[in-house]
Amino acid sequence: MTTNKREFAFISFYDEDTQQVKFCVVPRQHVQASIDSAVTLTAPPDAPENSTEPITDEDARKLGGIAYLCHAREHVELRQRLQITTEQPVDWAPPKPPVM
Repeated sequence: MTTNKREFAFISFYDEDTQQVKFCVVPRQHVQASIDSAVTLTAPPDAPENSTEPITDEDARKLGGIAYLCHAREHVELRQRLQITTEQPVDWAPPKPPVM
């Protein structure tokens, strides 16, 4: 893949010192190796690859909710602050290893 130098990545992270979720924009070339090995989501979250359907307010809310839930999985103090509605209750228990 050829990466245009004008492409950027939007990153969210939880800052334990300030207990805030923070966002930054960085040149994509600086994080391309991480992108290549990451699980990615499309926007809208349920859109197929190469979709040109509109990205709606609801899609933006879902994406924001996904970001907060991802960080809250590892940070109990953030979990307690979430006041968002999810389709189903969130199960914060660690996943069980597969039975072999």
